[in-house]
Amino acid sequence: MIDRKTDIIRANIKIIGFGNIYMSDDGIGIHVIKELEKLQYFEDFELIDGGTSGIDLIFHLQNSNKVILIDAVDAGQDIGEIILINPDDVKEFITGKGKSYSLHSFDLSEVLKLTKKLGLNKKLTIIGVKPENIGFGQSLSPVIKKKIHHIIAVIKKEIGSWHQEKK
Repeated sequence: MIDRKTDIIRANIKIIGFGNIYMSDDGIGIHVIKELEKLQYFEDFELIDGGTSGIDLIFHLQNSNKVILIDAVDAGQDIGEIILINPDDVKEFITGKGKSYSLHSFDLSEVLKLTKKLGLNKKLTIIGVKPENIGFGQSLSPVIKKKIHHIIAVIKKEIGSWHQEKK
C-alpha cells in the first residue's frame, strides 16, 4: 500500500511518450506509455501519449512538479542504446549531432526557454533511445521492442531517485 505522502508525489509526476506510431521505431515513446498503462505500479501517475506535437509539451508541464519524456533520439549512441538527457544539455544536443525524431517540428531548447519564462520550471528528464528503423510501419523493430522493459526500468530508477531527494 502506498502512503499519502507518496500518493502526492506520484500524482505530480507526468510521464510523456512522444512519437509517431506509423513510423516504426519513432513510436517508441507511445509504445512505452501503452506498456506503462498495463502496470499497477504506474496507475497513479499521469501517463500521456504526446504524439508528435512538441509544442504541446508546454501544456503538459503545467500542474506537475516532475516530468519524464520518452522519445526516439539519435545522439550518436548505438542502435537501441538508452540515454538520459538533462534539459540543460538540450541546446548542445540539438545544435550538435543529435536528433529527436518525434519532436522535429520545434526546437526543444526554445520550448524549454519558454517554459522557464512562463514559470514552468519543472524537474524534467528526457529518456531517448536510438531507433533502428524510422520508415513506414506500425511495429517496432525487434531490437527496439526488446528495449521497452529496459526503458521502464530507467523510468522507475529516475522516479526512485526523485523520491530519495524528498527524504
